[in-house]
Amino acid sequence: MSRYLVVGSRDITEYAGGESLFDLAESLGKNRGDVLLFLVENGVLSARENSRTARRIPDLQSAGVRILADDVSCRSRGIDHLPEGIRLSGMDELADAIALGFDNIYWY
Repeated sequence: MSRYLVVGSRDITEYAGGESLFDLAESLGKNRGDVLLFLVENGVLSARENSRTARRIPDLQSAGVRILADDVSCRSRGIDHLPEGIRLSGMDELADAIALGFDNIYWY
């Protein structure tokens, strides 16, 4: 099984085609990949409860994608509650994950 790290550091709603990041993660998961989606900096804006992009979380979960959101990024953007399926994490967990190795890392 291939392992993939997808890092979202930009607000995907601000850019044309930004939601392709979620499409990529979902597709990799559906193809039996081990996928970790890590939201950091403005990427955590996708994790706001009731946001348009947060509605895609159940689809990502169904595809087997694990989703983490950086705690410092969330706090600095006033996000104090995450939708079900997104776990609060820290940059140390991202660093640990990178150190363990991935077949591919996608950073947006």
